[in-house]
Amino acid sequence: MANGICVFAEHYNGNVETVVSELVSAAHFIQETTKEKISAVVVSHDCEGIIAQLKGLDFDEIYAVKTNKDYAFQDDAVSQVVADMIRTIDPSSVLVPATITGRSIFSRVAAKLGCGLTADCTELLVGTKEDGSYYIKQNKPSFGENVFVTIVTKDNVYPQMMTVRPGVYQPFEGTTEKEPEVKYLEVEVPESKVKVVEKRPAASNADSILAAETVVVGGRGTESEESFQLLKEFADSLDAAIGGTRPLVDTGFIPFEHQIGQTGYTIRPRICLSFGVSGAIQHTEGIKDTKLMIAVNQDEEAPIFNIADYGIVGDLNEILAKYLGK
Repeated sequence: MANGICVFAEHYNGNVETVVSELVSAAHFIQETTKEKISAVVVSHDCEGIIAQLKGLDFDEIYAVKTNKDYAFQDDAVSQVVADMIRTIDPSSVLVPATITGRSIFSRVAAKLGCGLTADCTELLVGTKEDGSYYIKQNKPSFGENVFVTIVTKDNVYPQMMTVRPGVYQPFEGTTEKEPEVKYLEVEVPESKVKVVEKRPAASNADSILAAETVVVGGRGTESEESFQLLKEFADSLDAAIGGTRPLVDTGFIPFEHQIGQTGYTIRPRICLSFGVSGAIQHTEGIKDTKLMIAVNQDEEAPIFNIADYGIVGDLNEILAKYLGK
């Protein structure tokens, strides 16, 4: 019978992604009720280096397949390996980072296993069936920003598989020196149909809303070219990242990766400066753990002021222009 909680140990350039630690926190929350073992799944040409980074995350077991080369971006091959690993491990649930890589690999894995996949979860809860067994309530926003739904995998369909958004769980802080049992699996790695022509480094972490200590957030009030240019200059002056609400993504001012809220990402910066954001709950859910929140809005009744540490009622263009000396 399926048993255990699996976490996909996503990594890039030899480094385990931060979101893996967040998924370990989610796994431990589930484990408090189900009492299942927590395991990691690793596919890498440098298994030893990846496993060394995972040992401080309190895993009970680590399952690994060592490849003869780096299969980054060759998700067709990796997905076959992961599917074969999960068949062998037979877990009751699999937690996956809701990243470009996680979505690409596990949409294929779900199809190969015939188990389904709930995408972009923002909360995982444990329910109990009449027979005493457990299931995971997979909560996520849906239909744009209009509803929050709970998805449950069909009875007797395993594993329950879900991607979880980065930032919605705190990174796990290990409390023990547990030594996980490492198991190498013999799994054939198929030839990929994807040819990697060139690799270019992504933008630095300083430009990532997940890593930035200071984030400047624009809302519907910054949709004009003039307003957004001022917002960008202001962010640059602070060496801050720029995030925004859905309207800024829809109009093309910022990429989806910088959308904050239930349909975007959850951030925990040291300082968040919000301009022209009304403060709808769909957005504020993504900034509720900010340490210092400063909001600027023309409407003194805007809900954003309810969660702000400091608020300024005024025209954002005038305020930004004055700060920038224009």
